[in-house]
Amino acid sequence: MDEVSLWTNELPRKETPEMIQAVMVQIEKDFFLAQFFFSLGLHKSLESLLPEIVSCIENLRFNKPALWMKIVNRVDLSEKQYLFVQKMGGPSSENMAKAVVLREFQKVYSRSQST
Repeated sequence: MDEVSLWTNELPRKETPEMIQAVMVQIEKDFFLAQFFFSLGLHKSLESLLPEIVSCIENLRFNKPALWMKIVNRVDLSEKQYLFVQKMGGPSSENMAKAVVLREFQKVYSRSQST
């Protein structure tokens, strides 16, 4: 089983509007230090969240790296996940945004299963 499968094997394969909204709220909560809020109200998929998150991450990584690392800790990306994402091919900020969305989705999903 590869690393990504270890992160995703317990997650549902279908995104509900409520789940997407809950992930957005969680991301805004964890990115609060950067004063990040989604500008678009409705998103139809988790993937549609990526452009705004990528823009924020690029700004933070290049202009406020210490703040970016605080946010990585708030999101709760493990060092292993963080290093794995950094080694992926393609744009680094986009890969990091995908990891953030996945981790936040895991948190939201986990909470929904415990209630």
